[in-house]
Amino acid sequence: MAMLTLLLLLSAAFTLGDRMTARIANDLVTFAADQRNPCPRGWFQFNSRCFMFVKTARTWPNAEYLGANLASVHSYEESQFLQAVVLITTGSFPLTWIGGFDAVQDRLWFWSDGSKFDHESWAEGEPNNHNGAREPCIQINFGAENGWNDESCGKSYPSVCSIRTCLILQTVN
Repeated sequence: MAMLTLLLLLSAAFTLGDRMTARIANDLVTFAADQRNPCPRGWFQFNSRCFMFVKTARTWPNAEYLGANLASVHSYEESQFLQAVVLITTGSFPLTWIGGFDAVQDRLWFWSDGSKFDHESWAEGEPNNHNGAREPCIQINFGAENGWNDESCGKSYPSVCSIRTCLILQTVN
């Protein structure tokens, strides 16, 4: 039932103009949070993970946050949730690092947290290694559709990090 409500919220958001608004983002984040909320202050819960937008621009390797990883994305709903977190935190959709990378230079993507790369949300024409440059890292909020873009890992952007809620519960006990 919860997933159905989440899908209805997302459907309403995109039926009303294909753009997420601050109100829809707040509704989405509020709905996704477990009432027991095992996430630390300033983090947002989605299923069994907590997410945080980090405003400080860093290179992709330096954005691997202490005690967390750059966020992996495993569904359309989770992708929209990350955009909601960014919008709530910044009021806009800045280019933002997530944890995807192409470690072997042949468009075989991985997540920095070791999870399966089982969802993609590329912007039109991406990934493309623009102008022949190697672009092995993924950012969100690219282009008119706020999709994913492959980018050089040495550029500095804010990021979204994630931690599993079960790790938090283990450290509390």
